Amino acid sequence: MPVWRPPTEKEDSPWPGRLVEKIPLENGLMVEIWDYSRRQAGDRWLVGMLAQVKVPVSPEDFPDQDSYKDFLELQGPWAYFRLYKERTFIDQEAREEIFRGLMEHFRRHCLDYLAHPEFASRFLAREIEEFLRRRHWELASSEEEEDDEEWKDRPI
Repeated sequence: MPVWRPPTEKEDSPWPGRLVEKIPLENGLMVEIWDYSRRQAGDRWLVGMLAQVKVPVSPEDFPDQDSYKDFLELQGPWAYFRLYKERTFIDQEAREEIFRGLMEHFRRHCLDYLAHPEFASRFLAREIEEFLRRRHWELASSEEEEDDEEWKDRPI
């Protein structure tokens, strides 16, 4: 089953969802709360909540222009913090109450973390480090494949 994400210019969601709320944070970021609940079987539901924060990236966040351009090409001008909360096999009558409970839990326990003045810079540093690590690994893997092709037709 694919992971649910809100629709973007580049891709659609695997199933419909709805934007429930936008919460402005003291650090200038915005939290989007999405409901991506769907029927599982009969009167049973998967109740899903996504809290998403879009953090803008800039060339200054990257060690070089090539890395920045690669990031933009793959992910666009944003890094996304996403927190998923799900409950499965929920009775249809209880789904709204369960969703409200997920939202309330998120509000109580996560908003202060996301509103921290250094959240964006720390999050970006971690995301960019991971992106660069993946990029390095992919480049190294493609070079190995090229080396394998070179030796493929040679006699043993």
